[in-house]
Amino acid sequence: MTESTFSHQEELPDLPLPGLEETIDKYLKSLIPIITKDELNDVTNLAKKFTNSESGHRMQNFLELKSSTSKNWLEDWWYDAYTTNRESLLTQNMGAIIPKSFIQNCSQVSIASQIIHHMMTYWSLVRQEKIQVTKSRGTNWDMYQVYNLFNSCRVPALPKDKIERYFRTEAEGGCPSHVIILCNGHIWKMETVLDKQLIGTSEIQNCLKYIKANSTKIDENTIVKLTTLGRDTWALIRESLIVNSSQNLEIFKTIESAAFCLTLSDDFVENDSELMKYSIFGSSLNTYCDKNLNIIVLRDGKVCLQAEHGNVDAISLFAPCDFAADQLQIDPKLNEETLQNNISTPTPERVKFLLTGSVSSRISEAERNFFALSSRTNVNVYHYSNFGATYCKKRKLYADTIIQIALQMAYLKTHNKLAPTYETASTRKFYHGRTETVRSLTPDLADYLEACENSATNETLKTLFFDAYNSHNTLMDAAREGKGIDRHFVGLRNAQSALKSYGEDHEISFLDHSSFAASGGNGNFSLSTSFLGYNENGCFGYVVPMCKDGYGAFYRINATSLTFTISNYLDDVTNGDEFCENLEYSLDFIKNVILTNE
Repeated sequence: MTESTFSHQEELPDLPLPGLEETIDKYLKSLIPIITKDELNDVTNLAKKFTNSESGHRMQNFLELKSSTSKNWLEDWWYDAYTTNRESLLTQNMGAIIPKSFIQNCSQVSIASQIIHHMMTYWSLVRQEKIQVTKSRGTNWDMYQVYNLFNSCRVPALPKDKIERYFRTEAEGGCPSHVIILCNGHIWKMETVLDKQLIGTSEIQNCLKYIKANSTKIDENTIVKLTTLGRDTWALIRESLIVNSSQNLEIFKTIESAAFCLTLSDDFVENDSELMKYSIFGSSLNTYCDKNLNIIVLRDGKVCLQAEHGNVDAISLFAPCDFAADQLQIDPKLNEETLQNNISTPTPERVKFLLTGSVSSRISEAERNFFALSSRTNVNVYHYSNFGATYCKKRKLYADTIIQIALQMAYLKTHNKLAPTYETASTRKFYHGRTETVRSLTPDLADYLEACENSATNETLKTLFFDAYNSHNTLMDAAREGKGIDRHFVGLRNAQSALKSYGEDHEISFLDHSSFAASGGNGNFSLSTSFLGYNENGCFGYVVPMCKDGYGAFYRINATSLTFTISNYLDDVTNGDEFCENLEYSLDFIKNVILTNE
């Protein structure tokens, strides 16, 4: 490799700040399919007044000044959006499956030991700056998320959490090299480096066998359950534990600085849907939710993961997990007969908090809350096999855009109304870029769907479909260039707050209008969606829906198929099974009616 992982970081362009009028024009257009004409006239007048007002100029100037003095004007506010969310991390974290890590007739500890070894190999490659720079269409992407993959933790605090990071490259100095192993609620520290070398899979397997042998009884009073509580509650409990014992503070640092967590679970599941749900809602014993990464190996060797989503994006996190799974496929089995009991291995260290009676009662509360949320969460993994990336490429079409149109069709068929929709667009071509929102319900898409409902001719449907297709691509291209809508609005709100702290009161009346929430603002997107890559049989995952009456829809595009994870809450409003059926109908309709002879 001729270039090191982080060699291009300072060369990356700054994240651009869009023009105020440009952003507002896009926003008003996005409202057309959702609100009435009278409401649109009202909010348009408010938006125009804001654009020409002293308040509008003052806030945009504030952002321009911040942009001129920072390579990424959004970065600190981006993390605030996560760390100020006080809900349980069960509703914020990402869950996923690692399909290629499952090997028939391979024991749980054998698979777990290899995953740990291969993940730490990736950790070592990042430390040595030997991970290849990600490129898209010849453009270098930001690699800061790779730097943040390991040794980090979202620490509960008031009024907002803190993301603590302990990772260092070899050039920067020492870095914690232990992992945390969870087993039946027991917490163990396992060192993975001995004499400056990663220990091998045999040594790791001996450690895991030792841990399992000494964790047979479930620790019902484990602090792990507390990490599922709301952030304010957990922050207060954590602080009380530290006040009561300096030993507790050291244990917290041990967990928070670890490369990652791995859980040995005694459970097993029947299918992908159950495994996907299990990654977040399987057991309150499974994950230290604050950690950057929790890998869960079930009794039969199936593997899933849970990760704190504010730290890095999903696709960045999938890379080391897929790397580990690929290595596991190359050498799937350890010859357990060759393992010697006298192999020199570092003995795992059990870590145990000093708890008070009041904390024990909160652990019971956490478990009750966990199962209440788990019981009303539904997850469907759905495999669509009638076309995939190859079919689309032959027709020079983007599969992602087709899927977005199909998701909207499915929602309309299920609920007889249109859905304000959030789609993720990557901004990693910019310094420390993360994502921008694509509001994929466009006026052109609404026109196409209305024509479908009215049984228009195939010729008309095709014309309207490609109008919608092109509109979506235009929005996606703009978002990738940092010229979306919602991140700019985050900036305006933060500028408003900052100026207020200086004694200046400014209103953003068009965002206070009901149309903002109706169009998805303030966490009200009925469909929250994201593309998860092209890696055939690679990691894929989900988060819970953004709002109680919505769906999460996350998809991987394979060569000849599509893989979806659909999440929803079990209530009288949403129906995950029906949505999946209508999604299949919509994809088939697009293929058989719209794309025929194209």
